[in-house]
Amino acid sequence: MKETVSHQAPKVIKKLQFSLLNAQDTVKISEFEVTHRDLYTPIDRLPVKDGVLDRRLGTTEKGAFCETCGQSSVNCVGHYAYIKLVVPVFHIGYFKHTIAILQGICKTCARVLLEEPDRRTYLKRFRRPNLENIQRQALCKAVNTLARKVVYCPYCSATNGTIKKAGALKIIHDKFRAKKTAEEMERWKKTFAAAVEAQKELGLYLNKAVHEDMNPLKVLDLFRRISDEDCELLGLRPEFGRPEEFLWQYISVPPVCIRPSVAQDGASNEDDLTVKLTEIVFTNALIKQGLVKGAPTAQFMEQWEFLQLSVAMYINSELPGVPSQPGQKPIRGFVQRLKGKQGRFRGNLSGKRVDFSGRTVISRACLPLGSVNESRTGLQPIGRVIFITFEKRGKL
Repeated sequence: MKETVSHQAPKVIKKLQFSLLNAQDTVKISEFEVTHRDLYTPIDRLPVKDGVLDRRLGTTEKGAFCETCGQSSVNCVGHYAYIKLVVPVFHIGYFKHTIAILQGICKTCARVLLEEPDRRTYLKRFRRPNLENIQRQALCKAVNTLARKVVYCPYCSATNGTIKKAGALKIIHDKFRAKKTAEEMERWKKTFAAAVEAQKELGLYLNKAVHEDMNPLKVLDLFRRISDEDCELLGLRPEFGRPEEFLWQYISVPPVCIRPSVAQDGASNEDDLTVKLTEIVFTNALIKQGLVKGAPTAQFMEQWEFLQLSVAMYINSELPGVPSQPGQKPIRGFVQRLKGKQGRFRGNLSGKRVDFSGRTVISRACLPLGSVNESRTGLQPIGRVIFITFEKRGKL
């Protein structure tokens, strides 16, 4: 028989505080760095050392033991590893927040685009004790609206335009969007006059060059330069999460027990997450190799975009703006494992299949009008008949 829960507990949980997992935390909880894309050794089919199925991450085989804790697959809960990315990439979960922060800061000096009196006023409002979440969101919206109207930074006088999403994972800065910057734009174009004369084709690309590409490296540099005070104005609490943590630099590799391999006729069928992780490791290695050897910029950018897409699909495979490949089964990212009716919360935690449960359903059965005592049952006839059936099921 189960023991009753003691109410004289020595410790009581007062509160829970959620925060972003930064690079140091990711490395701290990990056992090793994943550097190999291969899953198994070619001869004896054992998990490769420093691969995404390394035995130090735990095991799903009955006869094997975890190399970190020495436990079997029944007792070992699994361990983490990490992948160090050569170049940072956007986090698809925080992509909207990244755009919102870029809209509120100067794209040159990384200060929040508010005049000093407004800045002080909003800081006081954000620092009020017991500030409700709805109020915090309203303040964030007000700061964002006010900052987006500012064209020239009050601190460094740099020109700031509109931040827009261009494509699935691309952000651009339309610097000369405002009408008052038309003359400045013409002056900027004149600086390329000598180059255009020498090479006429450059003139075609000049209008595209007006839109500054906000790549993850540039965004990361800006976010690192945002002060703690400015973080508060952007609705963040710097002690629990700074804006640079909205970008991926280190990716956590989850234990093998949540992405088990299925053995089939001398081969194995791998989980979608394992396949994506190997793809990320391989692309990351290609970029590293290209930087050492001095690969062409176009090739580097193409590989960077592919890495960004792979990391986004690893988290959310139903990425808007990315077409699914015809004839292939869609992969399931972390978001797909958790959300919806078949997800972990509704499918496995909240919903349980039980025996001997009944259910009543109002559907079609012929009862002539007037055969049911309306005053007693409270049923209102619709048209000429009322339909009622009762259904009992053994299992739901």
